[in-house]
Amino acid sequence: MVSIDEDRCTLCGLCIRVCLKGVLKEEEESIVVTDPASCNLCGHCKAVCPADAPKLSDLNASEFELVPHIDQLPNPVVFLRFLRRRRSQRIYKNKPVEIEKIRMIIEAGRFAPTGGNRQGCEYTVITGRKVLDRVCTLTIQTLQEQGKLVREALDRYHRSKEPIPEEYVTMQYYPSLVDRLAERWKQGTDELLYGAPALILIHMRQGLTSTPQVDASLSAMHMILMAETLGLGTCINGFIFFAVNHSKELREVLEIPSDHQVHVAFTLGYSDVEFLRLVARNPAKIKWIGDLAGENAILH
Repeated sequence: MVSIDEDRCTLCGLCIRVCLKGVLKEEEESIVVTDPASCNLCGHCKAVCPADAPKLSDLNASEFELVPHIDQLPNPVVFLRFLRRRRSQRIYKNKPVEIEKIRMIIEAGRFAPTGGNRQGCEYTVITGRKVLDRVCTLTIQTLQEQGKLVREALDRYHRSKEPIPEEYVTMQYYPSLVDRLAERWKQGTDELLYGAPALILIHMRQGLTSTPQVDASLSAMHMILMAETLGLGTCINGFIFFAVNHSKELREVLEIPSDHQVHVAFTLGYSDVEFLRLVARNPAKIKWIGDLAGENAILH
């Protein structure tokens, strides 16, 4: 719940300007909270207040540290190079990740923005090859079962000479890919988790927010970039969260609540290969609309 310390408040009104929910109102000698239940605890009011008058009882006051001065922020060119440094890692050392580093990575995810500040992301960390091997086995089994359904659906469309629906255009290549994963797994090669020592899932209670995929993805990117600063590699794994959401047994092994949906999964570990060059990408596809449109049309 939010409240205003009247002894500290100078009635500057900054908190009212930044309050998204509009629950703060200036009266003659104080600023009052008109609808405490509507406050989403974003903390904007406390962050802008020179006198530190707003109090948010549900949040840790020590986390409202002073914002670093702009001179303390990373140089934009250097920061862009840092972003380009990160690559999907598929070759890991047989070395466990320290729990302190995993905790720091989750902390980075905790501070990611979420829709309506609902902070609904929950995290499951899986370590140790015994459990990870079980995850591989159940995931591959689930993927093969789903691949069989895809093949059957594609056969029906081919026989009826109907066009393949858009949802199957990409999926038509998955069954053969999964069969290769399964065959390699039987041979003792892990081409699903790549032998990573850790796997992290981000999941959320269904219906909690209207933007679960966005929230989980933002949290994951925070975590992945933090991992990079800690000398760790990561790789987003779509097969895993797809399988978890289709396998009751896999959900039970990973202790995912029945009313939760897994939105992101990524492997984590120490890289066993050194990349010497930054990432290259295709040019961005940009459409300029408004005041800058003419200027950029001339430049390009």
